[in-house]
Amino acid sequence: MEYTYKKILKPSLYTIFILIYLISLFMDNNYIIYLLGCSALVIIPVSFKGASRTFQIISTIFVFAGFLIFSFSGENWLTLPLHFTSTALLLSLLYFLPFVNNLMVVGKYDQELQNLLQLRTKHLGQLYYRSSLIAYILCLFVFFSAITIVQGVVKDSAQKLSKSRLDPFSSQSILRSFALANVWSPIEIFIALTVTITGVAYFELLPWALFFSISLLLIDWCIGWFTYRQEVYEAPETSSETSGSQLMGKVSYLLGMLFLFIFLAFGVQKLLSITYFNAVILLILPFTLLWALTIKQLKEFISYNKKNWVPQVNGLQNLMLLFISLGFFSEMFEQTTMINMIQTPLLQLSSLPLLLFIAIQLVSLLFSLIGIHPLVTISLMGTLIQPLLTELNPLSLAIVLLTSTLASDAAGTFNTTVTIMSQLTGRNPYRITKWNIGFAIWFGTAGSLLGWMLL
Repeated sequence: MEYTYKKILKPSLYTIFILIYLISLFMDNNYIIYLLGCSALVIIPVSFKGASRTFQIISTIFVFAGFLIFSFSGENWLTLPLHFTSTALLLSLLYFLPFVNNLMVVGKYDQELQNLLQLRTKHLGQLYYRSSLIAYILCLFVFFSAITIVQGVVKDSAQKLSKSRLDPFSSQSILRSFALANVWSPIEIFIALTVTITGVAYFELLPWALFFSISLLLIDWCIGWFTYRQEVYEAPETSSETSGSQLMGKVSYLLGMLFLFIFLAFGVQKLLSITYFNAVILLILPFTLLWALTIKQLKEFISYNKKNWVPQVNGLQNLMLLFISLGFFSEMFEQTTMINMIQTPLLQLSSLPLLLFIAIQLVSLLFSLIGIHPLVTISLMGTLIQPLLTELNPLSLAIVLLTSTLASDAAGTFNTTVTIMSQLTGRNPYRITKWNIGFAIWFGTAGSLLGWMLL
C-alpha cells in the first residue's frame, strides 16, 4: 500500500496543479492563482527527491537565487506563491502532450513515419534530411510532441547505429528543424510577442520569415548530407516493405487531422477568448479521443492511456522541478536593476545597427545558456528596443528579435526543447547544447544579416 501511495503521489499532485490552472482560465479569482502557486511550492520538494542529479543542482540554484532576490525585494512573504505560477501554461501543455504521443503509437503512425524514413534510404545523409523534414512538418502541428515522436522514430529506424553517433544525429536533425519551423509558424508564441512588441503585422513578417526558414533548412540539409553521406544506413531487420504510395496516403491522413486540430484550436481560442496555447491544452484530450474513434482504435487508445498514465506523468518530475523553479527565478530577475545595466550599452549601439543586432543575438544566446527563459529574454529585449523603433526599420528589429530568441530552440541549455531531448537521450543538456551551438550562432547571425539588409 505504501508503494502504491508513493507511486501515485506525484501524478496526483501534478494533476491537481493542472486542474487548478484550467479552472483559472474560466474564473478570474486571485484565490485560485494563490492556490496554484501553493501547489507549485509543494511540487518542488516532492519532485526533487526522484529527479536526476543535474536537474536537482540546476533547480536548487534557481530557487536559491530567486529567494535571494525576493528577500531583498521588500515584498510580503505571503505573496511568495504568486511568483511560482508563470510556467503553468507550459507545464500544462507538457502534461497533455503524451496523449498525442499515445495516439501516434496506437494508430501506428510512428511505424508509418519510420517506414517513410527507411524507404530507399542508402546512407545517413538521406536519413538526416528525411528526419529533419518530418520534424519540421510535425512541429507546425504538435509542438513539443514532434521531438518525442521523431526521436522515437529515428531511434527505431537506426537501431544499428551506436548511441554515441545516434544522439548527436537526432539532436541536430530534430532540434534544428524545430527552430526553423517556428520562425514562421502562425501558432508560435514568440511570433505573437514579436508582432506585439514591434507593431509589425504578421503578414508583413511572413514572407521574410519563410525565406529565412526555408533557406537555412536547405543549407542544414546540405551540411547534414555531406557530414553523414559516407556512413552506410542499415535498416533494422524488423523493417517492413511498404510502397511509397501507401505511405503517402497514410501520412496525408495524419497531416489532414493535424490541420483540423489547428483549425479547431483557433475556433476554441475565438470562442472562449483565451490564448491559442490554452485552447490547445483544452482540445488535446477530446480531439485525440475523437481521432481514435475515427480510426476505430478508441478502446485500445483508452486502454493504452490507462496503462501508461502513471509512468508518463511520473516522468514529468524533472521538467516540473526545472520549470517551476526557473519560472520563479525569471520573475524575480525581471525586478532587478540588471535591465538598466544591459539597456545602456545596447542603446549606444543604435548608430551601428549591425553591431546592435549581433549584440542582441549574443545576449539572447547567452541568457539561454545560463537559464533565463526565452519568454523573459524576448520581453526584456522588447523593452530595450522600444526607443529604437522610431530610428530603425521595425521589420528589421522584428526579424532580429525573433531569430535571436528562437536560436535557443536548438541550443538553449534550459530551453524546453533541449531539456526534452536531454530526457529522451539520457544526455546532459549541456551536451545537447554543444552539438548545436554552432548552428545557433549562424542561425542568429543569418537573422542579424537579414535584418541589416532590410534597413
